[in-house]
Order: sequence, then C-alpha cells, then structure tokens
Amino acid sequence: MGQSYLNKAVIFRAFIITLVLFTNHYTTAQELPQGYFASPLKGNIGLSASFAECRIGHFHSGLDMRTGGAVDKPVYAAADGYISRVSISPWGGGKILYIKHPNGYTSVYMHLNSFVGETGRLVREEQYNLHSYSIVKDFPEGQLPVRKGQLVAYSGNTGGGGGPHLHFELRKTATGHTINPLRFGLPYSDSMKPTIRGLRIYPTAGGQPIDVTDINNLTVSSPFYIGIYATDAAEGSTPKNGADHIEVMLDGNLFFLYTTESFNLDSSRIINALVDYPHFAAKRQAYILTRALPGAEGEWIPVRQGDGIFRLEPGTTHRIQVRVYDFMDNCTERTITVTMAANATTASDFRPMESGDYVDYTRPATIRRPAFCAEMPAYTLYANDLMHCSFMENSNYFSPLCTIEPSVNSIPPHQYYKLSLRGKVPTGIPAGQITLVRLDGKRLVAYKTTYSDGAFCASVRDFGTFALTCDTIAPKVSLSNYKEGNSLKARALIVKITDNLAGIETYNCYLNGAWVLAEYDAKSASLSIDTHGLLHKGQNELRVEVTDACGNLTRRSFTISR
Repeated sequence: MGQSYLNKAVIFRAFIITLVLFTNHYTTAQELPQGYFASPLKGNIGLSASFAECRIGHFHSGLDMRTGGAVDKPVYAAADGYISRVSISPWGGGKILYIKHPNGYTSVYMHLNSFVGETGRLVREEQYNLHSYSIVKDFPEGQLPVRKGQLVAYSGNTGGGGGPHLHFELRKTATGHTINPLRFGLPYSDSMKPTIRGLRIYPTAGGQPIDVTDINNLTVSSPFYIGIYATDAAEGSTPKNGADHIEVMLDGNLFFLYTTESFNLDSSRIINALVDYPHFAAKRQAYILTRALPGAEGEWIPVRQGDGIFRLEPGTTHRIQVRVYDFMDNCTERTITVTMAANATTASDFRPMESGDYVDYTRPATIRRPAFCAEMPAYTLYANDLMHCSFMENSNYFSPLCTIEPSVNSIPPHQYYKLSLRGKVPTGIPAGQITLVRLDGKRLVAYKTTYSDGAFCASVRDFGTFALTCDTIAPKVSLSNYKEGNSLKARALIVKITDNLAGIETYNCYLNGAWVLAEYDAKSASLSIDTHGLLHKGQNELRVEVTDACGNLTRRSFTISR
C-alpha cells in the first residue's frame, strides 16, 4: 500500500500557506477498511488507466482494469451488499452497476456487457416498460442482495469505453466522493518507477514556455511557474498511466504537492484549470501546473507555497527538485538549477490585459451585442478576465460568425452558460430546424437549440466561434450485417444509424409490429437487436424510426427472413 499523503504531512515546512486538501471528507489509508473489498476481476490487477488520471474535462474517477482485449469476462461483487442501481446509456459509462455496502461505501462497475440473473431480467423488463434502451433504475435494499465474490455481470465496452475493460470505483455513499480503490488494499504489484516525460517553465511576463530537456542549469528573467508531465507503468499495465503524486521542492523545502487520493465527482472539471490546457487539448500531454487560479480552489486544491509562482530575488541561484511517485511510492526525481537574472523583471501578469468585457469570476456576467448575448453564472471562469467578442459575416450561415474567448486564461468555462444568437433565417425553414453550432476546425459541433423572442439559444460549455445554421436532412438508416433476400444467420441484427449534424435524438425499432429492444452503441453509430426468440420462420418486418435533434424523422422498413 502506498504511503498516505497525510502521513507525509508531518514533515512539511511551516511556511506552507495552503493546506486545505480534502478537508472534511478525506480519509487516510489507515482509516480505510483494508481487505474488506476484493478485486471485481479474478487474477492480478492490470490497469489501462489509473485513478485520477488527467482527462479533458474531468479526472478519471476509478481504475480501468484490463480484460485481455475481450468482453464477457466475469465481474464479481467486491463485498457483501445489495444492488442499488443500474444505469444504461450509449454514452459515458454505458451499462453501470452500483452495489451499496453496509460499511458506508458503494462499488461501481462500468462499461458492462450484461447483467446476471434477476438483475438482467428486471433491467430488460424496465426497458420494455419504458420503450427505451437508456434507463436508470433504483432497487430497494433487500431486493437484490449479493455476497462478496458473487458473479453479478460480464465486462464489456459499452458507452464511451475506448476498448474492452472494466471501470471500477469505490465511493463514499453519503457524499459521493470517489477514492482510489487501491487504497483499500486490493492486490496490486508495481516495481517500476514513474517517468518524467516533460518539464516546462512558464514565464509570467509572457512568451513561450521553456521546455527543460537535458538542460539542468537555466537562467530566467521573470517570475515563473512550472509544469510537470509524468506517467507511470506497472507489471501487466499499460505504459502511460497517471502518476499518484508529485512534489516540487525549492532549496529543500516543499513548494508544491499534487496528490490524487480522493475527490468529489462534481469538482472533476477543475482539471482544466490545473493543467496547461491548450497543450493538453492539442497533444494530450497533461502538464500539471504549480500556479493557482482562484476559481480552481475548492474540493481539489494542491498544496502550494503562495500562488505557486516562483518569485526569486534577482541575481540568486536556486535548486528545484521535482519528485514523481506512483501508488507504491516508487519515485523518479529530476533536479534543475535556476538563476534569476540580475536585471530580472518583477512582472507577474500572465499576459498584458487587452480591451474587452471585464468579468469578475465570482459574479454573474452578461455580455451583449446586437446579434449576440452570453449570460454566464458566477464561477463560469476560474479567474477575473477580459472576454473578447468579435463578429464576421459569412454567407454560409444564418448569422455572423460570433467569437467569444477569454483574454488571459485559455481554459473552457467551468459550467454551462446561455448563449443566444440572432440572424436572418430564410423563409420556409421552420425554427425547429435551426441549430446553434460551434466551428471546431473542419467540423461543426451542434447544440440543442431553442427559439425565444427572435433569438436562438443553447446551453454551452465552450468558448470559440459560434453561428446559426439549419439541419433539414433526416438521419440515414441501413442494415449492417444482413442483406434482404438472404436468411439471417447471426443472432444479432445490426442497424447503422447516422446523422449529418444535429445528432441522433430518438430511435425505435418494431419487429412484426411490436416494439423491440435495440441497444445503441454511439461509438459505432449502430443499433443491435437480439433476435433470439423474436423471429418466426419465413419473412419478418423490421421497422426503424430515427429522429435527430432538429426533429427530422426517418422511417424505414426491412424484410428479415429466417
């Protein structure tokens, strides 16, 4: 078991100003029930993703356990308890099972392929009752009790999974905080040290970051902060999992600590403000930054000296040590010597402030232009900033291209805000077929759009360039693994469904006139219908109805022979 951060805290220097990490909800490894939970998979634990890895827009909230690239591996209850909830969606965790345990924790199993026994029967019954593949169903205590080690499901690749695996979480039932499952004593081997893949120095006076490669002696001319990109590997695991914790020492004293033991799922998006977001979005390399933004301080606060910016006296030389640890406390260290130039500036602005709409991140803000309005709740930003708005006419759209972006911190908003656009819609196009879109390179990202008082509105959680366009094209529907006129040999019938812009909103399949369950896989844009016991000999009629978010409807009928 890796050494708990709170055990290390006794050696921290008294000058540490901020020590507010995991207050109230945090539990040390010694207080967690050791040996109470078993691994939900048999055999050694191999990881394809570690706890609290950096992802775009969220921390990874559990362990991704490898299943050998295959689905349908048996999944077992981690401890005694009862199945409290089942959630099914074509997105996110896909098919999810929740087990509440009497010791105050809930275990969560995601990306499942199927549920076992009575659970599977009740889930299917609910889907048919609601005529919906996507459901959330809660079960009372006593209805579906389970014992530790009992088979409860089979692993899969449903939802947003990037390949077959089991995503496993342990949460505090009362608060919803997720905790690294390895801290409960699950068997795990790791004798390999983490890898420091990149160090960067970010001058606060502006300019490009300095990549610290083989250079160990640097001279800088302004205050700066540091970014650390590190990964970890272990026996049986993939080679670029996240590290467990990072220490930065200044002249032998702790300057910064980043650790990943537990967090509240509601605070997960704060990761965008803790990393070099533009670089992360472009390269998928998560440089953890020592600098602090005031709106990023809450549930998840790294320990820092001050605001995490190195303000060194001109003409002085200092030793900075970066130590990266994995869960088993294997450590990799890098030391650099930094000299502050004798004529160094004391400027500490990230970038010169330019003209724009000033936004106090602690207060609601409304930015209004003739064809544009953005209504941002308090704490949409992570720091006070100047919002830039610009407009460009473009005949391909029904509105000007409207750009909104911050001046200083190029980070997506922390929460949704309301964006409204006005434009000239050609006669004959219903308002329901107008959609607000964001231009993302060569593709368009469409948002669920409503019409009110002459404006088209959407709830967005992005900055960038937006416009109005229309979607009058209905979804496409085709058979994927069957050709009409043949006899169906496969048990599952696969139907391909795609949409050009607004996205699939609803889908329903009817076999010989009766609604039939079709499992939607958003990754492959397909519906899978298990035809076992549903087809009669001879010809059968399959009717598929699919609508997109703009209300365009496609109805297609196929003859399926058996």
